[in-house]
Amino acid sequence: MLIMKFRNIFLVLMVLLSGTACEEALRVSDPESLSPDDVLDKVAGFESVVLSAYNRIHRFGWMGQNGIVAPEIMADNLDFNNRTGRYEQHYVNAVRTHMGRWGNFVGINDCNIIISRIDDLKDIPSDDLALRDQVKGEALFIRALNYHDMAKVYGYEPGQEVNGFNLTVPLRTSETKGVSDALDVKPRATNTELYTQIKADLNSAISLLPASNGSGPFRIGQDAAHALLARVLLYEGSWAEAAAQAELALSKTGASLIEDKAAYYDSWFAVPHPESLYEAEIRSTDWSTVDGANNSLSTLSNNTSSSSQFILVGSPELMAVLDSEVGDMRDTIWDASASGIPAGTRKCQKWQGEKGDFLENIPMIRYSEVLLIAAEGYAKSGNAGQAQEHLNRFRAARGLPATDLTGTDLEALIMKERRLEFALEGHRWFDLKRNGMDIPKSAASGVPTVSYSDFRLLGVIPQTELSLNEFLVQNPGYN
Repeated sequence: MLIMKFRNIFLVLMVLLSGTACEEALRVSDPESLSPDDVLDKVAGFESVVLSAYNRIHRFGWMGQNGIVAPEIMADNLDFNNRTGRYEQHYVNAVRTHMGRWGNFVGINDCNIIISRIDDLKDIPSDDLALRDQVKGEALFIRALNYHDMAKVYGYEPGQEVNGFNLTVPLRTSETKGVSDALDVKPRATNTELYTQIKADLNSAISLLPASNGSGPFRIGQDAAHALLARVLLYEGSWAEAAAQAELALSKTGASLIEDKAAYYDSWFAVPHPESLYEAEIRSTDWSTVDGANNSLSTLSNNTSSSSQFILVGSPELMAVLDSEVGDMRDTIWDASASGIPAGTRKCQKWQGEKGDFLENIPMIRYSEVLLIAAEGYAKSGNAGQAQEHLNRFRAARGLPATDLTGTDLEALIMKERRLEFALEGHRWFDLKRNGMDIPKSAASGVPTVSYSDFRLLGVIPQTELSLNEFLVQNPGYN
């Protein structure tokens, strides 16, 4: 962690020195002599830091690849088409193979720099006051996003603990500036402590962010903050509150629910996706010349180019669920005619590199998810009528008939819709885990169902971190 924190300070300075948003502010005779205090004396400097935090979200180690693929293949949604060695250990849930998210602390520190300092700016031009609030709101949102993903990987959700184990990750809300800060190590926070901080960050973000962001879904507005808060509350088990936040997100967003089969297919070529409340934008300058062919979601799940790896296909188990109802328009993005794929599997056409050279944005929060969060929140808080209304609106948009269910049948159908709608979007493992359910596996994996009490439900904390921080304890089962 110590090395990581020093590296973070260096990276922040490099971003600030090269950021186009600060070009005028940083035009000095010797840019390399600038300190953080020199750079962060204007709102534009802080905006460059928040853009750095945005940029980390779509890295391949997080939502640009691993955060999408791992939660699907560690459960039962994906099988292999081409065996290259990648994700093989995830496929069989090998011990110590999970989703490594400790690197999220780098992005968290970017946000801490902003949150800790931006209110101290003096003599801010009136034209920059709204931008100051927006940047701080974005930093609060991104810190919450980072911490929630770490909470999902390294700890159990509140109320779903196994043998009373309730630890997550260290909670750090102040910036790391130097040796003394880096040595200020902390123990792991409990899941309730971390969720309390995440909710506080998002509520503060909502109070600062514009109702709609001029940059569209590529930067955060109030709608996306309400939506992420709804997701967090759903994981926490605060059902009625989750539904209420989802309703606020739906009422404020400019995104819309896709309701046509051709439009559903075309949406995966659209920039931005029409359902996106927040979409991680990736530009050609974010990649090296070989990143797309080697690491993109497009290359892993498609054969759109002769240099595609095309290693992942939808499992027969997932396809059986898709085929369980006639008329489901989502079949349009699962190609059964792709040559050479294993029997019963299909190619997913969500990630086709629509911007060229395997490049595509990542829809992070979609209208469909918010609608289904509302349905699930209502169902689990005893409001079956509202739950069914939201679910039937969603099903009609996907070409499916209305239902009239209650209780566990209603909840099971919502889970089914989430599985189909968000396949290969990084939700499957976590949907099972947050509900205290066992993790089923595809038959082709040769791996039995992973019990919810199995220690492999939680990620392993890196040994280097344990060595650097005497207050850290490893997750159960990994010692």
